[in-house]
This record gives sequence, C-alpha cells and structure tokens, in this order.
Amino acid sequence: MKLSYLYILMLLFGAGIFTSCQKEINGLSDGSIDPVADQKPKVGTIWTYRYTTYQVLGSVIDVKVIYHKAKTEETIGSEKWLKIVDVDADTTVYYLNVKTNGLYQYTNNSSYLFCKAPAVINETYNTFNDGSTEDFTVKGVNDTLATGIGNIPANYYEGVKNSFLIDRIWYNKNAWIVHRVIWRKKPDPSSAYYRYSTMYIDNIVY
Repeated sequence: MKLSYLYILMLLFGAGIFTSCQKEINGLSDGSIDPVADQKPKVGTIWTYRYTTYQVLGSVIDVKVIYHKAKTEETIGSEKWLKIVDVDADTTVYYLNVKTNGLYQYTNNSSYLFCKAPAVINETYNTFNDGSTEDFTVKGVNDTLATGIGNIPANYYEGVKNSFLIDRIWYNKNAWIVHRVIWRKKPDPSSAYYRYSTMYIDNIVY
C-alpha cells in the first residue's frame, strides 16, 4: 500500500516537472501549445477576422466577419511577395513578405519593415504605412494573446504619426497580423484621432 502511495506521488511530481518545463519550452506565459507553430502563410491561406468599426464618439457602427486571402505570389523588385486581398471586396490589403528581421510590406513603390522580429521592448523604427511615414515602437515581445485560434505568442507594436497613436498591431510569425486597432483623424477642424476599427483573428486556414 505504501509503495502504491509513493508511486502516485512520484507520478504527480513528474507531471508537475513536465508542465513547468513545457512552459519554458513554449515561451508562453500560460504554458499552452502554439497551435500555428509549424505553419507559414502561403498562396491560398485564408484569415478570418472579426471586424468592428466605430463612430467618432466611440460607439459601435458595425460588427462583421471579413476574410483575407493570400491570393497570389508576385515578384516585385526581384523579391517574392504574397498579395493579400479582402475576399468580399476583392481589393488588395497588403503585399507581405517575411525577411530576417521581420514582416515587410511593399508599399509606396518600395519595401518597408512592418513588424520587426526578432525585437526588444521599446525598440523603435521608422517605416511607411497607410500613405505616409510612421514611427513604430515595440511594446511587447512574445506575449500570450488569446485568439480564435488559441493562445499564441505575439509581439505588440504601436505606430505614431504626428505624435498621435494611429496603430496597434499584434504579430505572430506564423499567422502574421492577428489583431489590429486603427485610429483615423477626426473631421476638420479637429486635429485629434479616434478609434476607427479593430480586427481580431478568429481562424486561419493554411
């Protein structure tokens, strides 16, 4: 009887060690397994997002599901880029490409760093996004983000134009843009910005 009791204690102790080690291996604060760890976006990949738009005063205008798809791979400036489109509107959202220091987008006839990775907290970089230059700061690295595809590690970035916050982006190296909040300028004559939209991933099919 004593041997059985000791055996059970040893099993419980071993399970605890395994769980704590698993947290370290995964690099996630809650120890969960990254569900997209072995995947990479490619032609045909479809992202499903919950998309919300807001009025200037903050109330919700609309909530809907949108789909982004990697429609084609195109060579631009001797580099290969995935053309990401909004499926319903059939409009181009991004041209994206992963390089050694992060996710890039092709815009303004050139290649610009979008989400720096690897990165360190408070690291800054200047880029071109949404029609003009933008200053990004890394605010979080490898944080656990709860999403529709599970708890995944994500870097968090804030983008500023003319001293106003206009972008909050969460990036996972295997799912790319998993959450984004965009601000837009309030109607003239105001110089302030308001939260315009949020986009939150619910599913990804590779």
